[in-house]
Amino acid sequence: MQPLKLKHTDLASQTFIDFYCQCRQGCDYLFPASVKSSVTILHILEWFLISIQQGSPYLLVKLMWKDVVGPTLGEYEADEQIEENLKKLFTQEELINSVHSWDRESRPDGGVSLILRELLKDMSDLEQESQIA
Repeated sequence: MQPLKLKHTDLASQTFIDFYCQCRQGCDYLFPASVKSSVTILHILEWFLISIQQGSPYLLVKLMWKDVVGPTLGEYEADEQIEENLKKLFTQEELINSVHSWDRESRPDGGVSLILRELLKDMSDLEQESQIA
């Protein structure tokens, strides 16, 4: 999912991509395969929005983030740094404002871009590609 950051450059989308990736890793840690496979992008989006409203990670997300990631300390520390950054962002007005305007963006030609819809489509397409591969 990280390559989508090149296309979706707004703060809400960039933050959601990191959040999504952390949650997917947390699903691997916390849930058995049958439960993990039932978690959708919509679930993670709901957790993201709840976390923003609360100003901190949703309780389920906190449990998922207690994972031990990777065989190396470096991977674990990088994972922890992303989670700490997300926790800080949840309290920042800039992210809250970005999410409030996440549904659409005016274009110079007078039309609109559906930011969140386009991001979710791209994420869904990538998920489907990874399931096929």
